[in-house]
Amino acid sequence: MADTDKELIIATVTDYTEGIRDGDGARIANAFYSSVNLNSLDAEGNLVLTPRSALEAMANSGTLPPNSSEITHIEINNDMALVKITIDLPTLHYHDVLTLLRLNVGWQIVSKTYTTIQK
Repeated sequence: MADTDKELIIATVTDYTEGIRDGDGARIANAFYSSVNLNSLDAEGNLVLTPRSALEAMANSGTLPPNSSEITHIEINNDMALVKITIDLPTLHYHDVLTLLRLNVGWQIVSKTYTTIQK
């Protein structure tokens, strides 16, 4: 039996979240389209674009604190999906909104916008 789109989307997001948890930049690279930037705001409300490669390098450095994650929402529309996740770290929560597309190579994250909330 073929995997459903929802299962494939969850597998892609799991590559990202377990890559963060396990310090495995290769799994992060597998989940994201190659030219994705991570979108956030600085303290003054300016847009900050961080390349995916910076997240991979941080994971590979082994400096990420222990963390866990939860998928809180999945919405699928044909070849596009919106996924919301929360990543729980010791001092803060990351809230991610991910856009995925079903590309010719499978589902990949093509956009990530996030914010953090202090505990």
